[in-house]
Amino acid sequence: MLDPGAYRTIDISLDGSTGVAVLTLNRPEKANAVDDVMHSELSTVFAAAQDDGRVRAVVLTGAGRTFSAGGDESSDRGYHTATGRTPIEEARHIVDDIIALTKPLVAAVNGHAIGLGAVLATLADISYVADSAKLGDLHVHAALPAGNGAAAIWPLLVGVNRAKHLLMTGEVLTAAEAERFGLVTRVVPAADVLPTAMSTAVRLAKLAPQAVQGTKAAVNRLLAMASGAVLPLSLALEAAAMEHDDFRAAMEKLGRK
Repeated sequence: MLDPGAYRTIDISLDGSTGVAVLTLNRPEKANAVDDVMHSELSTVFAAAQDDGRVRAVVLTGAGRTFSAGGDESSDRGYHTATGRTPIEEARHIVDDIIALTKPLVAAVNGHAIGLGAVLATLADISYVADSAKLGDLHVHAALPAGNGAAAIWPLLVGVNRAKHLLMTGEVLTAAEAERFGLVTRVVPAADVLPTAMSTAVRLAKLAPQAVQGTKAAVNRLLAMASGAVLPLSLALEAAAMEHDDFRAAMEKLGRK
């Protein structure tokens, strides 16, 4: 069950009349960057939503002006977990728990979505993106392979070669470019992002759950197959790259001494 008191970096609200749960990434002072606490919480919150019989649809958004700046690169981050899993196991659960979530997931991408933020935005079934937002996976700029989901999912959304171009160059897209490529569903004015996402979530929640969730479960078998084939390798390559001098040099350049 979704318990708001169990989460420190994700605000949870549930409208009992509609069955729509809103998950808000809540570290606005850090552009909703994913620190160790949020990483652990992201690895459990989607499974909790799946298991909560009160929930019929989920909206994911960010507090403040940014959806998520991706991984927190603060010098004091220790890459510890609160779940008993390793960071790599948590990363796998974040992606696979979203794929296994049969209830509709609508992303209200209120601002920039970078790295893991971009993965979360593009894993959603429907994503509404602020016209001022930018989206990209910058792993290569930190001397790392794109391990946390984009390598598995983006080829299905935009095609293999375009996905390789985006991920190997670390190109950052405007919202309009992301929509044109098929990474996100629709670009809307920033003020309309959350209301539009909520309206869609309520509409989906009103439909017969066996119809909506059954349809999603069938389509998401494709994502599950891609994740199973790609994610173990991409995460292992990312973990190995963290031991490389290039990664340490990149972190020092970013101020992680």
